[in-house]
Amino acid sequence: MDKFIKQEEKNILKGIAKPPRGALGKILAEFDPDIIIGHPTFHCEDNIGSLVYRDLEGIRNVFYDNRVAVIIADGTYNDKSNDTSNIEAAIAGAKKALDDFTEQERKNVLVYTGPHEGYDSAHFSPGKGNAFKMIFEEMEPTNAKAILLLDGDLRNDMTPWQRVYKKVIEYHEKHYPNENFFVTARYARHIVDASLTRNVVGPLTTLMGSYVPGGISGDIMLSAGAVAKERIANWNDARRNYGTDIATTFDNIADPNTRIYEVYLGAKLHDVTDDAKLSIMPGQVIGAALERILYYEDLDRRITHRLEHDVPLKKIVVWDSDRTNIDFINPGTTNVFNIDVKREALATKLDDFKSDIKKVLRPSSYEEIIRNHKVLTDSINAKTDEIVLMSISQQRWIELLYEVMGYVMVTRDIESSKKALNYLYTAAFVEFCSEKLKDLGYTTLSEVRGIQEKLGVGDSKAKAFYSEKVDNVVKTLALNFYQGRSRIIDRIKELN
Repeated sequence: MDKFIKQEEKNILKGIAKPPRGALGKILAEFDPDIIIGHPTFHCEDNIGSLVYRDLEGIRNVFYDNRVAVIIADGTYNDKSNDTSNIEAAIAGAKKALDDFTEQERKNVLVYTGPHEGYDSAHFSPGKGNAFKMIFEEMEPTNAKAILLLDGDLRNDMTPWQRVYKKVIEYHEKHYPNENFFVTARYARHIVDASLTRNVVGPLTTLMGSYVPGGISGDIMLSAGAVAKERIANWNDARRNYGTDIATTFDNIADPNTRIYEVYLGAKLHDVTDDAKLSIMPGQVIGAALERILYYEDLDRRITHRLEHDVPLKKIVVWDSDRTNIDFINPGTTNVFNIDVKREALATKLDDFKSDIKKVLRPSSYEEIIRNHKVLTDSINAKTDEIVLMSISQQRWIELLYEVMGYVMVTRDIESSKKALNYLYTAAFVEFCSEKLKDLGYTTLSEVRGIQEKLGVGDSKAKAFYSEKVDNVVKTLALNFYQGRSRIIDRIKELN
């Protein structure tokens, strides 16, 4: 056993800080897994033990004829925090599950949990992407044919998901044996969840050649060939942090030798996140998307070709509920959305983004943003009960996105563009949430305040609501964006 990795129990391993390259890979190669399941974790101590337990129960039920390694790459523990809570919780979950395994069942699984801080120390950046990079690189000496990357806060039963992933592997090996595969998940996500996927990533995937509704899901599966491309990709700071999911998605869409699958998995039961909050995370995701678009444009002018010609979107392999045998699951309720906080942020933080918005947008659009901001500010000061926001409808958002994309393609100014989009998409998403609240009958601020601590849709209405009022609306947004994409050329001509 490597001095950086200790054995807690048979086939349960624990890593220590600053793991050197190759230490885990050597152990994995000796174990010889067919499948690898990887979880990046950061303060998931209340869930990761249970998730590892559910992983192993799924493996026992689904991948019983395979050798499977489960890797937890933890970002909570580092030299400064010394917080091993995620690592210890994962070990406890593994022990609890494996106590019930037969000797043969236990031989076929390996669980490793350890920190990723310090890995690739010359370029270290302590984010989700760094966890993925470590797993991708340590997978290299193995013969594993696929890796599942799943968020560490998942509360779903893993057995149905693993059945779907196994079916995809078998289907792909039968029908497309000479191609790589990339599998992304589609699920019902809470009204206020997945803001970047719905407003930014979905539309921009169309410029890469395919509409992938699941877009930036953190729950993906890659073939060994697709992982090999990840190892040699450009891992800039955004990709090493929160931009990792979108960079990986775009690279796989761009590769003609990669078959894209989208599988329906019911609902993503996890900690609903509020990405639309004018923080660093959305900027990294947007920046990674823009960097990849410019990369492929510079490679072979494929974006310009798609803008100038009537090029249909490539079809992806879609497995709906009837194919995955997973029915709709209500995403439930959350308290992360606060209408007053949203309005206040849009009102008070514009100055942080104003110069970038002015630089990136047409003068008339910039002036419109300033006018709408004044209307919002006046409404807040007047303490009216009307839900006044920044008046960025879905169609207006599409037009603004055209303007920004034209600007970034001419100037290559990713920094200003991502900052402008951070504010603009937040305003557009809050508008989207407001429209959904009105669909549910909450039309005033006081009505929204009354329900936002447990915001959700009742079970009797949830399936139809999420299908018609959320999924269909988001799909229409992306396809309308693609249909009118020549407007980006108009903006390019203006700037040239």
